Amino acid sequence: MDRQNKKHQKETSQAGIAARLKILTLCAAIVGALFFGVCGVSIIRNEYLFEEQGISDMPVLLLVGITAVFCYAALWQFWKVCCAIGNDNSFSMENYVSFRIMSGLFVILGIIWLLSIGLYMLLTDSAEFRLLFRMFEYTFVWFAVGGLTGALARLIDKARRIREENDLTI
Repeated sequence: MDRQNKKHQKETSQAGIAARLKILTLCAAIVGALFFGVCGVSIIRNEYLFEEQGISDMPVLLLVGITAVFCYAALWQFWKVCCAIGNDNSFSMENYVSFRIMSGLFVILGIIWLLSIGLYMLLTDSAEFRLLFRMFEYTFVWFAVGGLTGALARLIDKARRIREENDLTI
């Protein structure tokens, strides 16, 4: 009876963790929608926002849109991880793949931002330091998150392999 009770507690805690992670994921999606919406609307309403730096608004809107798509694609992968955790399948090939996809998305996003910085510097007469610094900050964040999710993918894969070996020995 005690063994069955422990198993029930473990399943309940996994389901609880998954539910909390899903709530956090939904909150991140809502905050992201507000953030990207405010960015997009402010760029559209203030049509001369970047004219001082010699930048057209369309490339900036495109960069914001691409960033939003990549972030929501990563959130979708994380949602799938949350579902696997809820099913007590944390260390699975599916989670490994999801984290690898997230890592790739963020690294590609970092590369896109680096290319944007290069284009900005090439196409403007005088690059504004504050804008360049902010762009480098975001670029660093994308690469850092890509590296962290890649490391998590490796840890999940290692734990999955250890679990498979243990299952074979029992």
